[in-house]
Amino acid sequence: MGQLQRDGRRSARQETIELWEMDTERTRSPRQRQRSQPRPVREGQQRRTQWEGESRQGRSRQEREFPQERRERQARESRQERPSRQGREIQQIGQSRAGRESGQRRQTGHPRQGREIEQIGQSRMARESGQRRPSRQARPQRSRSSTYGQEEDLQFVLPVEYPQAGNPRPVQSMKRRRVRRRKEIISKVVVFLFVVLCLALIYQATGAVYRYIHRDWTSETVQKDEGIISTLSDKLNGKKIVPPEILEDYLDVNEYSRPGTKLRKVKSVFVHYTANPGTSAQQNRSYFANLAETHERSASAHFIIGYEGELVQCIPLDEQAYAVATRNEDSVSIECCYLAQDGSFTPETYETLLHTLAWLLEEYDLNTEDILRHYDCGGKKCPLYYVENEGAWEQLLADVEAYETPTE
Repeated sequence: MGQLQRDGRRSARQETIELWEMDTERTRSPRQRQRSQPRPVREGQQRRTQWEGESRQGRSRQEREFPQERRERQARESRQERPSRQGREIQQIGQSRAGRESGQRRQTGHPRQGREIEQIGQSRMARESGQRRPSRQARPQRSRSSTYGQEEDLQFVLPVEYPQAGNPRPVQSMKRRRVRRRKEIISKVVVFLFVVLCLALIYQATGAVYRYIHRDWTSETVQKDEGIISTLSDKLNGKKIVPPEILEDYLDVNEYSRPGTKLRKVKSVFVHYTANPGTSAQQNRSYFANLAETHERSASAHFIIGYEGELVQCIPLDEQAYAVATRNEDSVSIECCYLAQDGSFTPETYETLLHTLAWLLEEYDLNTEDILRHYDCGGKKCPLYYVENEGAWEQLLADVEAYETPTE
């Protein structure tokens, strides 16, 4: 740059001098011109002087005619000869790296890698400094003898101290490592799931084999346990009352004695008397059956106890009977036959009544407070003897509570 400036200044002074001489030559007189003529020189010196003058005149004329191009050319030359500080540092780093790696890889067959690295650093420096790419002729020719492996090895970048230079690790190798790491993770997950599945299958198979081998022993143990539990429950809950001997003689379904309506629940047990002394249980059952033809009235009961102690069932326990008008939907009724005029029951009738009441209380989980007279719901004097004798009724309830029968 300094030499170019000095040449430019020298050419400018020369042009100034020549112009000044031309102006003074015009203003001089003939004598003065004759005095100022130079001394004769030799032929070689004259030719050299003439050539230098012509070249200077040509340069000065060219610079006068194209000053903008001259300035651009000087700027380009100055940029080419004056690399930036960053470019010089990058070039020095590239040269040092090239020297180290050329020494390390000399045995691997890459003797020209250092020069190629230096060329890459210079080209990166040129791009960073903003200069134009050199012409096709000025570009360095890449050796065609470089192999694909050498080009792959050159895909690194400069250190991280210069972020604009990029990452020092090869891009392709990083991608390969990521893919390899991803494959390793997937393979580990697959192996783990496979192991868990195998363990679950082994556990299921072991359980099935164990159950198959010990199935007989298990069934025997369950049966023994059930027997023990039932025995313990009997001891805890007390003896179960055996149902009395029942003669089932159901009425036909009709709207006067057996409506066929389902009995959903049982809250009370009602005690009645037939109001017809000396009639048997079978005769009272026939009376209920004839109501379907006579249409006299609606009347019936679930059980009828004869004066000899026989028990006849006229309606199933899951159906309603026409006994207590306001409680037919949640009660069971028992009709009792009698012989005495005061309405008292015979000992056989009384004994069967106690047995039947105790059994029904246990079946429906009731107590003696749930045993009612027809009189207690509606005011009708039924059963007559126990309405007129409250003490006899209390004794009946006490006897039911203390009643015991042989177990099943």
